[in-house]
Amino acid sequence: MKLIKHMIFIDVNEEMKLMINSLNGTMDEITLPAFKTIFEWQSCDEIIPSNDMETKLYNNLKNRGYLVNSDEEEVAKKNKTLDSLRKQQADDRKQCSFLTFVITYDCNFRCPYCFEGEANVKKAVMTPEMIDAALGLSGDSLEKILLFGGEPLLPKTRPALKYLISKIPDKTYDIITNGYYVEEFIDLLATIKIGYLMVTLDGEEEHHNSKRFLSNNKPTFQKIINGVEKCLENGITTRIRMNIPEDNIEMSQRLQNNLIERFANYKDLLSFEMSPMLGYSDKQKNVIVSKMFCASLEYNYAERMRRNRALGSMSPIVNAFTTGIPMHPLYSFCYAHKNTLIVDPYGNVYTCLVTVGRDGMEAGKYYPAVSFKENTIHNRNIDKIPECRECTYSLLCGGGCPIRLKDYSDYFKPVCASIKSQIHDLLPKLYLAEKEHKEKLKAMA
Repeated sequence: MKLIKHMIFIDVNEEMKLMINSLNGTMDEITLPAFKTIFEWQSCDEIIPSNDMETKLYNNLKNRGYLVNSDEEEVAKKNKTLDSLRKQQADDRKQCSFLTFVITYDCNFRCPYCFEGEANVKKAVMTPEMIDAALGLSGDSLEKILLFGGEPLLPKTRPALKYLISKIPDKTYDIITNGYYVEEFIDLLATIKIGYLMVTLDGEEEHHNSKRFLSNNKPTFQKIINGVEKCLENGITTRIRMNIPEDNIEMSQRLQNNLIERFANYKDLLSFEMSPMLGYSDKQKNVIVSKMFCASLEYNYAERMRRNRALGSMSPIVNAFTTGIPMHPLYSFCYAHKNTLIVDPYGNVYTCLVTVGRDGMEAGKYYPAVSFKENTIHNRNIDKIPECRECTYSLLCGGGCPIRLKDYSDYFKPVCASIKSQIHDLLPKLYLAEKEHKEKLKAMA
């Protein structure tokens, strides 16, 4: 037998490395002597162990799927995985089970880092005719609605929201809101089934108010806290997002602990999403994620995810490590390529929340007539990206995030930097942190 080509080696320290089988997502720790042997075996068409140590290593590699009888067998294994992924995505694309409504781009906040930029100067609100046309995209397959903006919960959006709810009162609604008018909408929210309602708090009160303020520059922190409390009192699952600044991670952790203590009676309803600031470099993100991960090590996986759902929003191989969720290979990068559509008050269809309102990034139109483009994020997968077809990383990254492309004229290009940064920079940091934590617990036992 021989070694597969889909092997990725990660430097951890001078004594050990990590080894990933990117065909099945397994990851193993190997010593430096074992790595030297494996390195030599990579040029062998038929591996023949020469001693007991090599025999043991050989058997371990075989059991973990690192060995095949031929290159053709490896290609067949990958093709089998790809065939399954193609079929799954084709089945998903036959129906739109998840529909996002950008009810309006208008917003009462003026956050300086908003990724929608100048989109909030667009004041239109979706009309009943648009809502009807949007619902027609899903038909009977619709399961969940996401309310997004701009800001979905504004006084002027109430009629549109009431109309939408009247059309599909039995669906599950997720809501991403700045949280300012939650109290004023609690009567309407209490009439629907809510998966979660997410608000953002950017640190403690003074810092938050310097980043997330009203269009008239007035503060928002206390009003949002009041809304969170009202949601929890009404049994609404609430998620608090924090955009973590590199220079003040401790502040965000302190605020989280204070909120957990303040709302201790609502543990089952309250969770957090502690995420690096949008626009940070991979290196900056890795520093923040590793610190947040270290802070979570004392908890089991369920509590770890409650305290930071962002730990499960990275590449599958990293997610498997941080959350205990089994690694699943990727055919495309994220939800934006699957069975979800986003509609706005100008008749446009998008598939990624970060692209809404950005000219040229729409996937098509839903109103007044339905039409879709071919060269869009929605149609992107590793089959359509030539560089991904033979890449050993492709099943771990699905081609990477297309938002990071330098040129949006062609979406069928790879984005490689992020996955390689997560695997070769972030993952060894997380691995060592957990290893040290386990050794510390063992010493204390």
